[in-house]
Amino acid sequence: MNDKEMIDLTSLKIDLKDKNSISLLTEKISDLKKSGYGKVVISITTSPGKEAKIANLDIDVFEKIKSVQELPDFVVINLLQAAGKLKESNFKDRFKNG
Repeated sequence: MNDKEMIDLTSLKIDLKDKNSISLLTEKISDLKKSGYGKVVISITTSPGKEAKIANLDIDVFEKIKSVQELPDFVVINLLQAAGKLKESNFKDRFKNG
């Protein structure tokens, strides 16, 4: 099935700090499988500030880029997380020889 044809059917909120979260997730996936579903997409949502903290990003840099460039939070988070990855990927060599 094409991802463009997919719809959001339901969501499941789980507190990973709860000891029963794994069994709840297993139970819900089992229920979905019994109902005839073959694929499940798990989507992780968070606040930009929390994500910046988890990723050890500098909040001040995040806020400055966000305000100066007028970019959405997720774009700035992705930008900061990707910093330096392209440089380390030897993309120039692959481009020349590709």
